[in-house]
Amino acid sequence: MRMRWNVPTLLLTALLAAVGVQAQSQTGPETRALSLEQAREHALLHNRNMQKASLALEQAEMAKWAAIANYLPQASINVNYQSNLVSDSISLGAFKIAMKPSSTMTLQVAQPIVNWNIIVGIQMAEIARKMSENAIGQTELAIKQAVNTTYYAILVSEFSRDQLKKNLENVRTLANATRIKVNVGIGESTEADQMEVTVANLENSLTTMERNIEVAYNSLRLLLGMQAEDALIVTDKLVNLTDNQKAFDLLLEPFVPENNLDLKTSALNVQLSEKQVSSSFGAILPTVNAVYQRNEKLLTSAFDITMKNTLLLTANVPLFAGGKNAVTIKKAKLALQASQLDHEQAKDQLLVQEKQLRYNLKSALESFEIQKKNIEVTQRVFDNITKKYEQGLSSSIEVTNANNNLLTAQSNYVSAVMNMLNAEDELLKLLGTL
Repeated sequence: MRMRWNVPTLLLTALLAAVGVQAQSQTGPETRALSLEQAREHALLHNRNMQKASLALEQAEMAKWAAIANYLPQASINVNYQSNLVSDSISLGAFKIAMKPSSTMTLQVAQPIVNWNIIVGIQMAEIARKMSENAIGQTELAIKQAVNTTYYAILVSEFSRDQLKKNLENVRTLANATRIKVNVGIGESTEADQMEVTVANLENSLTTMERNIEVAYNSLRLLLGMQAEDALIVTDKLVNLTDNQKAFDLLLEPFVPENNLDLKTSALNVQLSEKQVSSSFGAILPTVNAVYQRNEKLLTSAFDITMKNTLLLTANVPLFAGGKNAVTIKKAKLALQASQLDHEQAKDQLLVQEKQLRYNLKSALESFEIQKKNIEVTQRVFDNITKKYEQGLSSSIEVTNANNNLLTAQSNYVSAVMNMLNAEDELLKLLGTL
């Protein structure tokens, strides 16, 4: 059966197809629910700094192969055309030789045989590649630490928000009850006013906390490479991350300085300086090159003595450069000594840093335990004061003071949690196990 299409049907079909393609190509906002470990993995895949570090490694790989290519055969083809514009012949005594136009195609292959600078250049390119690998590891650790810190900030901010909501609900209930007493003539207006001021302050603190949480979420979106309109949900709970047994176990882990990426990079800098010393000797060492050449005549004149195949060996032996080479070598050796001193200093600094970070973690653990008990005690005091207030056995001033003390305890607890978690991450980063 032959199908017939009219113009309106064709236009409608094309419009529906275009809408379908556009719907497939334009993805809307995404919603991601991520644990801390999932957030770290997502950041390593999508963070732009990590992508830049990977590109730098690829560039270092290309630079290495470019250095190796300098020691591989180099081939080229050259075509020339020659014509005598003055005369079409030359005379040699009684002989007259015709000078016809000539053309030659030449294939030339050059191969370095001995070239110290090229050899050292390849070695230096390999060191640069290893440094780029280290840079990826350093970037990875930095991204993990940044994600951890931002994730922690979200969790502790949401904990503070929830505590504020709980406090606000309790105080608002008391304020409403106090206002009712005033309205029926059995309460003092100053008591109600005081409670309402406390409610207003808590509401303002809650609004500020909500803004801080949004800022933290936006920071995490940026680290994860997400769009601003994408929804993000953190699934880990603060209580699961504040297991102090993990911190105690971390304090027992040994530190091997040679495994630290910063010290590895410092060691590579020493190796690079050593190769620069070797490269400086290249100026006083001989170089040997081989060149093979094959000539094919395209146009031949009557007088042609061009050799078809030639092999040329060249050797260049530097003799004297006015002392320039000796100065270059001395300068490179001095730079090597400075690099070695920097490496030793970096190692000493890491040992001192390790000692300080372990001390920081111990102090943070002690503070966390103290603030954890403090917030429990302060919460019980606040609950007791509010019950007495309901029974008319305490004043609004006492409720306000108890509320302020509770807010202070909550703030101190949150700071202690952040300090402990950050101290763990700092030590893990130094150990290279973050």
